[in-house]
This record gives sequence, C-alpha cells and structure tokens, in this order.
Amino acid sequence: MTNSPHKSKMVKALLLIVVLIAWGCQNSEHRTPEGPPVKLSLAVSPAVYSGLIAIADDKGYFKDAALDLSMDLYPSGREALEAVCRGEAQAATVADIAFSTMALEEPSIRVLASIGTTIGSRIVARKDRNIESPFDLRGKRVGFSSGTVSDYFLYAFLVTENIPLQDVTAVDIPPARQVESLVNGHVDAVSAFEIFAFEAEKRLGKNAVSWDSQNNMAYHWLLATNESLTRSPEPLKRLLRALIRAEDFVHAHEEETRTILVRKWGLDPAFVLESWPRTRLNVSLGQSVVTSLENYARRQIRKEGNLEDPPDVLNYLHTGILDEVAPREVTLFR
Repeated sequence: MTNSPHKSKMVKALLLIVVLIAWGCQNSEHRTPEGPPVKLSLAVSPAVYSGLIAIADDKGYFKDAALDLSMDLYPSGREALEAVCRGEAQAATVADIAFSTMALEEPSIRVLASIGTTIGSRIVARKDRNIESPFDLRGKRVGFSSGTVSDYFLYAFLVTENIPLQDVTAVDIPPARQVESLVNGHVDAVSAFEIFAFEAEKRLGKNAVSWDSQNNMAYHWLLATNESLTRSPEPLKRLLRALIRAEDFVHAHEEETRTILVRKWGLDPAFVLESWPRTRLNVSLGQSVVTSLENYARRQIRKEGNLEDPPDVLNYLHTGILDEVAPREVTLFR
C-alpha cells in the first residue's frame, strides 16, 4: 500500500516542526544572558585533560555565556587549588587525589564537577643509574611531588611491585622541577605527571626507561571552588554551560581540538597526540568521584598515622549547580 500525497505532506510537516523545535531549544540553550558579563577568575593547569577550558575560551563560549573569565596557569592542580585557598582565584582545576589531600587541610573547598579523566602518569628512570626494571629502584633516589598524583601513584607503584617503601629514598620536588631534577642527575627516577614524563623521556632519549604508574586506574580532573562562591553561583553556572558546549565540540572535532591545545597552551604536538587516547573530556559528577576521594583521603590519613575513618566526602561535593545546568550528568548515590 502506498502513502497518499496528503499523508506524505503531513509527515514532512511534522518533521519540519520537530527540526524547528530542536533548533529553537538549542539556540535558547546557547543564548547570551541579558545584562553585563559576570567576572570569574580561574586557576588552570594547562594539560590535555583541561582541554574543555581551552576549547571554550578559543571558541568564544565563555563570552557567549556572558562570562568575563580571567585565567592564570599553574604547573599542577594542587598549586592551582592553593591559589583558590589564598583568595587569588575563584575556581581551579585539580586532580581528585590532590583535592582529597587539601580538603583535609581546607574543609571549605568544594568539587563542582569532573571535567576529564586520564591514565598517563609514569615512573621515568635513568638507565645509566643501573635501572632496567622496577626492582632496580631499590636504594635509588626517586622524585615525587607531595600531595599530588605523583605522590599517590609512586606509593601505589611501589606496593604493586613489592618494593618496600623504606627501600627507596623519596625526594619531594615541585612539579615544574621534576624533569630538570632527573635530567641533571639530582634524582635517579621521578614519579611524573603525564606531561613531565613525556618531557623527561624526550630529553633523556635512549637513557630513559619508564613504566605506567597508574595501573590503568584513571584519575578525575576536577573543577573546584570555595564554598563561599557557591552561594552566588551565577558565574559557575555560566562556566559549566560553556564547558558542556565545549564538550560537544570536542566530540565532533577531535583533530581541531588537538590543534587548539597545541596552539593555545604551547603543548608539544607529539605529546598531545600520544596523550589523546588516554584522555576523556566530559562534564560529569558520578559515584566514581566519591570512591576516588574516599580512597585517597583514607590513604592520606593513614600516612599521617591516624587510624580514624576519613570524613564523609559527600560534604565536599556541591551538586546543586550541575544539577541545574545538566541534571543527567549527576549520577551520585544520594
């Protein structure tokens, strides 16, 4: 049986209505708010997993959201979050590990969302120090950055490789000095962030040997702020809306996204290409963030010799803003 001309016209009309409604909703979602732009200062570690921020800035999504955003760059997420605690920035990007450590010291900080995950941290060592396998790290000086993923994943790596912690001399080094400390021989190995691991391997060349220190366990890259700012949330709402729009762009334009990361933050093109398959960029707030914060806080408390249970990490999450902006992305057990 064939469709009548009248029925065919009705179907086309209905399809046109659906398209127009969808188009109207999309334009309403991205419509610039009325009134003057609101200000927000953001402390950022310029890594691949901060990519949504780079895209939103480059494509003008912050301006479209009437957000007057100022950015300062920091070598690590911990240093970025410390800027928030000092009142030098209103929000920051930070790893879940560093956040959980700092939350024990600064209980006023809050997680707004996860904006990415990555599994790129590595142990990089010098072959000329007679290091060929993880076991050879015994008796060696290994650099790390306290209170960061570098700290936690060195600990996890040694435990996994059955290397007693006391058999390694751990040397606390600021993140930005990790590479130079290894290259100039101040330490024999480093537990390095992905970007610094890449640079260390590049500069050491054939003298480098490295191992994955995360055991394929991704850490969350968080957007965090101080509790006081959540009481006047409009700038944070606009920030998240712009990042969600950037997420759509990233999924549709991966190659252009990598080009923007190289141009905007001066990242090595080879590093961005290598890091890309290990990185996921999306705005969310799920139960895995809770689990991570609980595990890292428990480890930090035990490290300090305290046998008490860690505080309830749900107290460190502010879900209200993402609940309003993108409720389907909040998947916590509440």
